[in-house]
Amino acid sequence: MKNLTLLLFFVCTAFAAGAQEVSFGAKGGLNIAKVTSTDNSKTRASIHLGAFARIGITEEWSVQPELVYSGQGYKWNPPVLDRMNFAVNYINLPVMLQYHIIPEFHLEAGPQIGFRVAAKAKFTNGDALDIKDETKGVDLGLGFGLGYTFDMGLGVGARYNFGLTNIWDNNRDSGNNSVAQIGVYYIIGKKKF
Repeated sequence: MKNLTLLLFFVCTAFAAGAQEVSFGAKGGLNIAKVTSTDNSKTRASIHLGAFARIGITEEWSVQPELVYSGQGYKWNPPVLDRMNFAVNYINLPVMLQYHIIPEFHLEAGPQIGFRVAAKAKFTNGDALDIKDETKGVDLGLGFGLGYTFDMGLGVGARYNFGLTNIWDNNRDSGNNSVAQIGVYYIIGKKKF
């Protein structure tokens, strides 16, 4: 895992070295998360907060590596048991390739690796159970989205991330992350490419 993180760092550094322009920013917003293949499950609302570097490659293309805290998981409402809220939270490292149709508007897609930082099952009566041992520590996924940046550096964006790996670390359960995100971001430095 350290090798993958190190490789990601070197790739981003290489892009930055030959980049036209580099700007930094912060982002945050709403997550609507679910885990696929889970019966009687509903979406769980949470947040995402993070920072990014936007590295211009050409007039139209940029790469955006990010470091994002992401609240994920789902709500479970089985017919016989108490309802539960499964909160599985990650530090995600997406690397998005962005195509700027016009300087203000971009489409994006790219891979992400997520490192689980917490996993709890919370019951409606207030009890909570740590389920870190039941979930995998690493999640791989793909994301695609779009964004619009205004002149002052403030922007709005939407993204959908879907997991490529099973989040459960046992032989009885299976499910992948599915997260829709809407949010705002602020770019420091060059605002558009």
